[in-house]
Amino acid sequence: MTQIALAEQTATVLLVDVDRRRVWIDGKQALGTKERWKDAAPIYFTFAVARMLAVNGATFDGLVRAGLTPGQVDDALARLGKRVHRTDIGWESRYIGGLVDFAIACYPGPGAVRTRWTSDVPLIEQAERLISAGCRISGRAISDRPGYPAISKREMPYRVVAFTEEEVDMVALGFEPDTIGFAGTELIRPADPTVFLTAAAAGYTDRTDDIITANTLLRADFRNDDDAASLQEVRDRLQFLADTGYDLRHNLPN
Repeated sequence: MTQIALAEQTATVLLVDVDRRRVWIDGKQALGTKERWKDAAPIYFTFAVARMLAVNGATFDGLVRAGLTPGQVDDALARLGKRVHRTDIGWESRYIGGLVDFAIACYPGPGAVRTRWTSDVPLIEQAERLISAGCRISGRAISDRPGYPAISKREMPYRVVAFTEEEVDMVALGFEPDTIGFAGTELIRPADPTVFLTAAAAGYTDRTDDIITANTLLRADFRNDDDAASLQEVRDRLQFLADTGYDLRHNLPN
């Protein structure tokens, strides 16, 4: 799935799936049958369920309590198909950690109205102001947030990525429009209605859930070695938690 995501995001990559007779050229699938999940709507609810099942699994009722409707959960589970299965204690990935890379690499992005802003204050302070206004930050900027162990301490990125559900008065927060497009804050008002829902399900009030954070790192427009290393750390942590979580749920020795 990671190779497919790369082929769809990079026009210079040619990918040929010999077994399934599929070809990607110039960032688009040019030959072969597309997978059902990719054309299906609503795709955002499908990926929200994938994110919530990726590490610990969940019961059907638990997914509903997280904020989805029973119909949305039913539809998402059907679209995930053989990637998930029902056990005596709820729904989970069919393969340990199998939904982690799928949910990171194949998530189509939040869809969004994106605006870029700049401020004279340091990026860390910019992030604090946005959080105080109800935003959730994502990507490598969360490495300096208290209690987040996944991303090692590295230099801040050149831009803070923040998600918002509502209009934010950026001028009142001390920002002005960024006409250069190289530094500052990227504010995203996502079309995906589940970004805040899965953040809350993960217990986060200041950041996106870990899989959205990993996808933000994957899609960084000027991704450097620190972004790539941070993405690998988040992925490794999620895989470790999925493995240990499976053992705990099923009373296996670790």
